[in-house]
Amino acid sequence: MTTTEQHTEPAAWIGCLACYNNGTLRGKWITAQQAADEMTGDEITYAGQAFGTTSPTCRKCGGDEFDVFDTEHLPHKMTAAEFYRNAETLAALDDAGDLERINVLAEFLGMEKLDELITYDENNYVGQWNTFQDYAEHYADDTALLGDMPENLSYYFDWEKYARDLAYSYLYDDATGHTWHSA
Repeated sequence: MTTTEQHTEPAAWIGCLACYNNGTLRGKWITAQQAADEMTGDEITYAGQAFGTTSPTCRKCGGDEFDVFDTEHLPHKMTAAEFYRNAETLAALDDAGDLERINVLAEFLGMEKLDELITYDENNYVGQWNTFQDYAEHYADDTALLGDMPENLSYYFDWEKYARDLAYSYLYDDATGHTWHSA
């Protein structure tokens, strides 16, 4: 029996534009960690070749333009230079287990700047919940919403309606349970 290994690390397939325009896909998958390891000071490299200050060239056709043709586990499509600039941050987010959450947030907000997504997440993330109503009940407990209401009366509180109204001030992902306060 064969098992398939599931890769979840952020990666970009970077290829030669000239080869692509001539009908050939030529490039390779580069993980964020590989890209971060290839960085040398301010110089960005593509498989060890300078990228940006001096253009790398394709070993097959001599083309000097490269682009990202596909991505995995990134918050949005990035250019090759942007992928390399953000590689260290993406690898760190992946190592910390936070990249999936940032990707969900990017879908909600439509933001394309990784630093803005991280800042929003740091300032507004309230946790992961099975349902938004679970969060609403937790929030009510933390803020003593029902105060000194006798327990026999608190059973009449409509949690479903309360959660529905509270949800207008939050971003909640049904699939993952990630929850953010709307800024």
